[in-house]
Amino acid sequence: MKFLCLHGAIGNVDNISIQLAPLVKELSADGSADFHYINGPVSVKPPDGFAEYFGVGPHYRWLEDGGAAEESMISRVRKAPHGSSPEDVMRALGKDWDGHWINHQQVMDYLYDTLEKNPDIDGIIGYSEGAVMAASLIMDEERKAQETGRPRRIKCAVFITGWPPLSPEENMVLADESDYILDVPTLHVVGANDPYRYGALALFNVCDPDTAAMFDTGRGHTIPRSGQVILELGNAVRDLVDKAYEA
Repeated sequence: MKFLCLHGAIGNVDNISIQLAPLVKELSADGSADFHYINGPVSVKPPDGFAEYFGVGPHYRWLEDGGAAEESMISRVRKAPHGSSPEDVMRALGKDWDGHWINHQQVMDYLYDTLEKNPDIDGIIGYSEGAVMAASLIMDEERKAQETGRPRRIKCAVFITGWPPLSPEENMVLADESDYILDVPTLHVVGANDPYRYGALALFNVCDPDTAAMFDTGRGHTIPRSGQVILELGNAVRDLVDKAYEA
């Protein structure tokens, strides 16, 4: 299976390819998966004091929300409040937020164009903000299939942290507010010490419970890169691919 790989906010192709390199090596060893990387369409600069953290530029985002990085949802999620449920936390993050997903159509057109140019892509991997875009694409593909009959391309997804999809109306899709379910097999890579974990759990809650699997790295907001965890994650991805082909 060939996966389209979407980097996190203030990232790029070079960053995500380095972060995923150990997993790619593990999966490429037996031909389980291939990978295709693209940059987000929104050019940005790291916030002051974070240049080293985000690595060598140029840097990109997927979501254009009308504000600089530290004034946007990125900053809010870093300072995530606690709540009785993941959905409560996400609502608290969005309260009084005046940002907008002003480039929704641009991002969707860009992702659809990528799929058209790469007909062998049938899976998607999203890290952090890339997971939001991956989930949003799956939701949009289902809408297009119902409205126009366009065949859906994405058969499974790996979400590495992140938070739930956004609708074209700029609403975050939450399990206790919507009946919508992401109906493709999904693998959710979450760290117990990740400040984004509430978003990742809220994303898990809008996926099909029969085909959604959780993989806890026990770490923070990072992609696993070494040790036994890579072998285990590789096997989890293989199981995901098997589910997608069975479906």
